[in-house]
Amino acid sequence: MSTYVNTLINAGFRINAVKEPTPSDEMLKKYPDMKDELRRPMFLMISAEK
Repeated sequence: MSTYVNTLINAGFRINAVKEPTPSDEMLKKYPDMKDELRRPMFLMISAEK
């Protein structure tokens, strides 16, 4: 994660937000194997602007 964030910073971007979404309770009930995504989310979303 630091590579992504530091690359943006070094390129002159200002980071507004960082989010790591996790599955909802509803999704966990339907797909129990998704519980691993609570430990390491599948996505990293970074909002940045120059």
